Amino acid sequence: MLSILIPVYNDALDKLLAGLSKMTGDLQIAFEICIADDASTASEIQKANKLLAAQHNCRYTRFSENRGRTATRQFLATQAHYDHLLFLDADVLPLRKNFLTSCVEHLDQAQVVFGGIAYPNTLPQKENALHYTYGKNREVKSVSERNQKTYLALISQHLVIEKSVFLKCNPAQEKAYGLDPYFSHRLEQQQVSVLHLDNPTVHHGIETSAAYLLKTHQALETLVHLEEQQLIPPDYRPLQRVRQALEKRKLAPLLLRQFTRYEHRILKNLCGSNPNLRLFDLYRLCYYLKLKREDETR
Repeated sequence: MLSILIPVYNDALDKLLAGLSKMTGDLQIAFEICIADDASTASEIQKANKLLAAQHNCRYTRFSENRGRTATRQFLATQAHYDHLLFLDADVLPLRKNFLTSCVEHLDQAQVVFGGIAYPNTLPQKENALHYTYGKNREVKSVSERNQKTYLALISQHLVIEKSVFLKCNPAQEKAYGLDPYFSHRLEQQQVSVLHLDNPTVHHGIETSAAYLLKTHQALETLVHLEEQQLIPPDYRPLQRVRQALEKRKLAPLLLRQFTRYEHRILKNLCGSNPNLRLFDLYRLCYYLKLKREDETR
């Protein structure tokens, strides 16, 4: 038995629900589709989604105030009728027609099942180049690559998970962007079994480069907060380990001075049509270094 849970905020659900409707006809188990609208501001999209939910026999809830994706997922999990949950972000679409049957076939093989993430074959718009390039080159990973970092390779855009495990590990008390590392760490602490499959969803919600940089800032601020609250180890992610090595060799101040000189040029590249991911790595590292230094001087 499976609860398909979809948190939504200003995303149209027509393609996702139409695709799921075709797939559910092949399921040999009881299932439900539940949608929670996190106080969408796009009223026409919200109204259309509500009508679509009724047409596809989905349970639909709309919040009067924005709660954030983590709290929305928590609500959906607590309301779910079944013991296995499939979370799907509203901006993804299953790549293959047997996506749901593949999920169901592996329900009892691990407490968490993740099929991977894919991106469209072509860049939507030039202003989306940074997010698209990063996603295609860093987030799209084979099963063998993901198995090398079992927990950190999880991306919560789509995830099959036992309800009891999710309710125990989901950081529902935190309202921030970039909580996946914390969620992964909690799963690892509990020694939750994870199965990686080749059963991806395609991420269509590609941000503009400016918006993606802003979310990058937010994710790094969340990382610093998680460290400060001792919710994750200070060396859990590669970025943290690079920072530790630089601080140990007293190279961080020099790097930050050089970065300040060239930051404008770096941003120009990252917001252009052909962003360099090494420059993006440098940008993320230096922004993280600045945040850590500000945090330590408070």
